[in-house]
Amino acid sequence: IDLVIIPAKIEFAEDSAALGRAMERFISYFRSARVIYISSDGIFDGTKGDYVESDQTRPVTLYGRNLELCERLVRSQAKNHCIIRPSYMYGFVGGVLDERLEAARTELNQGKEVLRFTNMYKSPLSYWQAAKTITVLALSDYVGTVHISGERMSVYDFTREGMEALGVPTMQLRGVLMPVPQPAGMLADTSLKSALAQELTHIKPLSIQESLREDSD
Repeated sequence: IDLVIIPAKIEFAEDSAALGRAMERFISYFRSARVIYISSDGIFDGTKGDYVESDQTRPVTLYGRNLELCERLVRSQAKNHCIIRPSYMYGFVGGVLDERLEAARTELNQGKEVLRFTNMYKSPLSYWQAAKTITVLALSDYVGTVHISGERMSVYDFTREGMEALGVPTMQLRGVLMPVPQPAGMLADTSLKSALAQELTHIKPLSIQESLREDSD
């Protein structure tokens, strides 16, 4: 085996010790191969935003702590590795729209009011651009951690731009502030900087409208 990409959604495992043992055993089967681990912006605590690869990880959720555990094992067990951290991913896969935008589209088309946070920030990147970037990085010889993301924007602006790109009326889309204290599992600002990824891959993130237009084509 020359190349292994690990995108498995395993980070919600409640038994972190068992997850660590399983992950370590799994990596031992191909530790001499190039290993690509798909992590997430959830590894940060969301208090700063615009995170770069050198920022210290501060997970505050089970998901984030498990991400940190898996990243640490990949670094220590696989010499030739690349850890890739995407942010908010969206768009069509196999002709099916992602759950976030689909839920908003369905409710707005039904005339329902849709509320989204104006002070919760992400860095949305379409699935197809993420896949393209991951492929280029996987086939490169870069060893280390890379953030892949679009521009920083609020969840409200992301939803609005997505609906406008899909031709969905947004009169019933309302921007609201996150409750204080923040609901468990909701992080205020996990936006990422992707300058390194753009330097390594020469892929410039597209806007939401451009990405969804490419999806539909």
